[in-house]
Amino acid sequence: MLNNEPPPGTKVRFLREVRKARANNIGSLRGPLRKYLVETADDQFEVEFEGERITVRRSDIEEA
Repeated sequence: MLNNEPPPGTKVRFLREVRKARANNIGSLRGPLRKYLVETADDQFEVEFEGERITVRRSDIEEA
C-alpha cells in the first residue's frame, strides 16, 4: 500500500491487476484525486501506465 503522498512522477508498482496493468507492473504517479487528511486504503490516485491515466486506490499500489 502506498504510504503518505509521494510527489508526482514517483515510480509505483501495482500490487494487483487494475484495468490493463498487471501485478508488479511499474507506472508513474500523477497525484491524488483530492487532498486527504487521513490516509485510508480507499484513497484514490491517478497513475500513468503505458500512456494511459488510470485511477487506482492507495491499496492497489506501492512505491517502487
